[in-house]
Amino acid sequence: MYTKILKPEIMATMLPKDFPADKLSKPHYKMIVDRDVFVTMRDGVKVACDIFRPDAEGEFPAIYATSAYQKDLEYLPQWPIFHFRETNDIEWFVSRGYVYVHHDIRGSGKSVEGQFQLFSQEEQNDFYDMVEWIAKQGWCTGKVGMIGESLLAWTQWFTAHTQPPHLACIVPFDAGADMYRDVAYHGGIMALGFPANWWTAEIRANYRLGKVGPNPDAGKWDLPWNVINHPTCDEFWKVRSPDFSKIKCPVYSIGILHKVGIHLRGNIKGYEELKTPKKLLLCHGDFEGDEMAIFNSRELQLLHLRWYDHWLKGNDTGFMDEDPVTVFVRGKEVYRPEKEWPLARTQYRSLYLGKGPSGAVESLNDGALSWEAPQEAASSTSYDYPDPDWSHFSGLGTAVMEDGVPNPVRKILTFTSEPLPEDLEVIGSMVLNLYASSDQKDTDFFVRLTDQLADDKQVPGMPPRGIMLTRGWLKASHACTKDEAKSLPYRPYYRSDDPQPIEPGKVYKFEIEVWTTSCCFLKGHRIRVDLACYDSNAFDFGGHYYGLKVGRDTIYHDKDHASHIVLPVIPALGWTAEARK
Repeated sequence: MYTKILKPEIMATMLPKDFPADKLSKPHYKMIVDRDVFVTMRDGVKVACDIFRPDAEGEFPAIYATSAYQKDLEYLPQWPIFHFRETNDIEWFVSRGYVYVHHDIRGSGKSVEGQFQLFSQEEQNDFYDMVEWIAKQGWCTGKVGMIGESLLAWTQWFTAHTQPPHLACIVPFDAGADMYRDVAYHGGIMALGFPANWWTAEIRANYRLGKVGPNPDAGKWDLPWNVINHPTCDEFWKVRSPDFSKIKCPVYSIGILHKVGIHLRGNIKGYEELKTPKKLLLCHGDFEGDEMAIFNSRELQLLHLRWYDHWLKGNDTGFMDEDPVTVFVRGKEVYRPEKEWPLARTQYRSLYLGKGPSGAVESLNDGALSWEAPQEAASSTSYDYPDPDWSHFSGLGTAVMEDGVPNPVRKILTFTSEPLPEDLEVIGSMVLNLYASSDQKDTDFFVRLTDQLADDKQVPGMPPRGIMLTRGWLKASHACTKDEAKSLPYRPYYRSDDPQPIEPGKVYKFEIEVWTTSCCFLKGHRIRVDLACYDSNAFDFGGHYYGLKVGRDTIYHDKDHASHIVLPVIPALGWTAEARK
């Protein structure tokens, strides 16, 4: 997999053509380690950390990482099977003149005091206290940066929003930010799959079934229970969402384009709202685990080092003089520098849902997508759920098995465009404006945007070949909670604090947030929108709760109810990898 993802021709475009490697810190030091150093927090709880230092006298800037993944497991290889190994190569940075501090969050690993409660206020206070403690040590210059992927990136947002004076910069790589909307309740629909599986497999099981740690109460606090018992965005979730307006230190936000349903939204929204010196990088990948290959690649290490050298050592690496945004463009398979985000030249264009047939997909309806608004006085598509072929425990969900091959679209609604006459670049966030009714008092909408390969690339009798780019979700009862002040034209924002039943049979306009993507749909490809009231673990991320839904929904696509998805289309500029500056 690493060979597939880390293609030299792709990775080479991640760095500027004249990348100043000669200006970066060189490996001069061997590493010495101080194990199980205990630090007292403001409430008296003692937490444990390991300190990795250059074998030399003097002061060095520090890089700080914190998680509940047991620092003592840092001996494991940083491969996808051990996804919790999200520290990057500690010795690589220490050899270049940095101290690396790896901290076990209270109630985890060697930090046996307190209780790990995932981003509680006590933990956030600890992050602040650790930064300030590190800065005061004799081996530290007083400047502290942060590093880490996923959970170790989330903690960076929280540390920064507590504003420790000596936190000089952060690099949240693959970092969600809104626990309610990014992870637990997508559009108000409970996504219990990840919280339950992650909490069980990478927290509790590693303590109970892995190498037994010293804390018999580790993992006693129950995340899945709290997810189920906090179905609206109440104070429990608000505490666990960082306030970007409070972040004052420089931020290098690095998102992974396929991490839809957990992290990408945080990296994007954080970059958009921050008022500090900042950079944004959106990386390639296809599926869960690819981000580890990117994170541990030499290119990403060099980018981290360039950032740290600038903000922690005061070296002029030229990083902040370059374009602030770099985006991977799927289809063109290249990284491209940009001057802002969202891209200023974006043209928002509407693709309208229609009756069809498109002749491109075998689905419940084989609906069409068109750039032309519908003119029919009455046009709609209805479907009943659950379909008798849907299965919950098989993991297929709305997908069905045919001749040993799972088919993601046979038993759901699809709307597919004609083959594109020329390349079409879509980069940014989007919204599906959906006119719909239900014979129930509530229903769910699951949306997928797919780049379907050209017709001559399809295999007769097989599911349509293509790449699922991004997704969106909305529970109908949450549509009434839209916050106009926080909403953007390309990203509706729902408070999800007081959902209300919908009226059976009434037609509503639902604005469904569809997460960011970056893709060049190539000539001959088709754009496809998949729509259902449930998803599939075989093809989707999140493991959503189906519930007790039995009913019929109707999607409208007529003149007065023109359902459409608004795409952020980027005009062609004749840009190529060879023409990079």
